[in-house]
Amino acid sequence: MIPHIMVQAVLQQSVSGFYTDLVTRPTGRAVRENIERELAPGTVAVMDFTGVGCLDYSCADEIVAKLVRDKVKVLLLRGLTEAHREAIQPVLAGAGLAVLCERDGVLEGLGASEPAPALLDELVERRLAARNPGGSIRFTAA
Repeated sequence: MIPHIMVQAVLQQSVSGFYTDLVTRPTGRAVRENIERELAPGTVAVMDFTGVGCLDYSCADEIVAKLVRDKVKVLLLRGLTEAHREAIQPVLAGAGLAVLCERDGVLEGLGASEPAPALLDELVERRLAARNPGGSIRFTAA
């Protein structure tokens, strides 16, 4: 079973009050630590950013980059806004890391370009994704 992480819900559990924004490194660390408790090392996970407002670079580093570096094999992001992508992209690229994003039913790499094809291949090999006619890849797991 693939873990599905609703970032907005984890944020609400991690900090007191009602927040939709992921700003400051301590907030990102609290969210990541709660997420890590639910993940086995080397897993494939889906992280949904639906309902998250602002995401700053420090939280992108604390949550996304550190999970990719230290915990998960493949991380698939959903519910990203352009602003989320603009925060995550340079953080991952600068660290030589990549994740997959689902946009309009198609998977694409985000971050460093070199590791992204291997992530797509990993999902296809695990039968969690399939190639579409024309070469794009879609996520097939629930």
